[in-house]
Amino acid sequence: MCFRGNKMAEILMFNIEKSKAVKIKMLCRKFFMEATEVSKEDFGCTISYLLGKSEDREGAENSDFTEEMLFFADVNGGLLSIFLDRLKRKKVSVDLKAVKTETNVNYTAYELYREISAEHEAMVRGKSAH
Repeated sequence: MCFRGNKMAEILMFNIEKSKAVKIKMLCRKFFMEATEVSKEDFGCTISYLLGKSEDREGAENSDFTEEMLFFADVNGGLLSIFLDRLKRKKVSVDLKAVKTETNVNYTAYELYREISAEHEAMVRGKSAH
């Protein structure tokens, strides 16, 4: 069964190591945001469902991944920049991050992971090529 969130500004956390998750949650409280840890059995659910914006509970099979990932929903740009800066100051690093769009809310968590991990790899290759 898929978990359902229902907060305005929310961060979905996937595979975040415990000590990092604690730091992220503490920082979220300071910014009046909700941080939700998504369990592996929910990785096949759509982001929209995980955010409580859809009633479709059906999950995809074979949707596991192990990398850490953050998804920011309804976090405005200025707040997001400050939040990311504070994470950096706290030495909390998560390579895979995404911000909610009209398109990616319809992805499963696994599809989102595949998409942004491919983008991240391309970005890293581009940097090392120069």
